[in-house]
Amino acid sequence: MKAKRGGGGGHHGGSWKVALADFAIAMMALFLLLWVLNATDDDTKSAIAAYFEDPGAFRHQTSLSPIDFGGQDSLVEIPNPGLSMRGREGPEIMSDGNAETLNEDPDFKDLMDELQRLIGGDDSTGEYEDFIYLERLQEGLRIVILDNDKRNMFERGSSRLNHFFQDLLLELAPILNKVNHRIMISGHTDNSGFQRLDYGNWELSTARAQVARRTMTFGGYSENKILMVLGMADRVPRDPDNPQSSANRRIEILVLAEYMERQVERMFAPVDEEDLINHPANGTEMYDALDRATRNQLYENAP
Repeated sequence: MKAKRGGGGGHHGGSWKVALADFAIAMMALFLLLWVLNATDDDTKSAIAAYFEDPGAFRHQTSLSPIDFGGQDSLVEIPNPGLSMRGREGPEIMSDGNAETLNEDPDFKDLMDELQRLIGGDDSTGEYEDFIYLERLQEGLRIVILDNDKRNMFERGSSRLNHFFQDLLLELAPILNKVNHRIMISGHTDNSGFQRLDYGNWELSTARAQVARRTMTFGGYSENKILMVLGMADRVPRDPDNPQSSANRRIEILVLAEYMERQVERMFAPVDEEDLINHPANGTEMYDALDRATRNQLYENAP
């Protein structure tokens, strides 16, 4: 048998060509990006950024909103935008430079003063100051009752309220009952899951909010002043970077400003056909807005 001896360079494969092609495409994309950045103004850059933040919402780069409402970003007019929850840490008494213009009703000032005395005033023991804080908002007065790792408000995965927070709600009830404003009570959880398929954070947060309602009514708060009780599950975390943080497990009570009471009632009130016919969003304006929204959809999402 003759053994073939290797000779010559032979075939070394074509993988280097693929790598070279990828490098060439990457460089072309880089130069194209640099050219676009140099050739566009700030408004165009903002439009491009808006597109890549939510490319499915609209098709045209120059459209910064899926539906054009004629320059009005909200269908509900809220005067004097107030404070935001974003970026706030820890239990503290919050105030706003525009607080007097946001809530001119003296009930809110008196209520704030009395709640501050309960939380950490001279006449209090200060035992609640790590678990409750207040916020003055344009919508009213928000009272946030916080869970933490030192003392859990509810037993884990349960709506059984611990005695410390039961006493806190019982002390809050007569104070809040002194004002005529109605309230909303919301329950919030972290994003811990459940092994049961028929019970999750929606059910748990709702059950906890209902327990808070029953405790307050037992403590003397008028049932007629409760406008809404709802469970928010883990949808509005206070600590979004740590979804299972104890800061996300809380009960919130919003003492509503008068105009906010009317807004909430209006959202759930029966529709007045006469008002619906005369509403400015009807007729040609509604159809024009619908047509613009349809044109702005991606082709695959268009009706």
